[in-house]
Amino acid sequence: MRVLGIELAGNDAVVALLEYQMGMFYLPECRARKLNCRNPDNVEDLRYFQKSVAKLVEDYQINQIVIRERMKKGRFAGGANGFKLEAVIQLLDNCTVSLMNSATQKAIAKKYPSAIDFSETGMKKFQQGAFEVAYAQLTDPKGKVEEMRQKEIAKRKEKREAQQEDEQD
Repeated sequence: MRVLGIELAGNDAVVALLEYQMGMFYLPECRARKLNCRNPDNVEDLRYFQKSVAKLVEDYQINQIVIRERMKKGRFAGGANGFKLEAVIQLLDNCTVSLMNSATQKAIAKKYPSAIDFSETGMKKFQQGAFEVAYAQLTDPKGKVEEMRQKEIAKRKEKREAQQEDEQD
């Protein structure tokens, strides 16, 4: 299975390509480290960006794209241009596209720590976020860690509600 990890930053999509085959992780050569959209407010530039991503998917026979999810509100919220690029990528027909939030990514990294240090991958430092999200997707493709995380959150919520009821009585 080949996964393309993407981290959106401004008008750029930083990419990292990973492959998992017969119990081993591979880092195939990829012609792109970063895809740029000159002006996300221009329809033609958005179409060109989408075609660039689609061509990358086609050329490298990528099975899935995983985008590092950004917050919609708050101090660390993503910008409007980044959300436009995210939407354009999600609309691709030739590949499955999913988002992964940082909490899920951290839970997966805790359960399945990386066997190789990022500095040994040969990738550029700015690709680390894209690499980590792709690695997380490959180590937990069925989302078992997220499912367990959601159950734990529900359990804590029930416990907190029960404590509040006891305090009110």
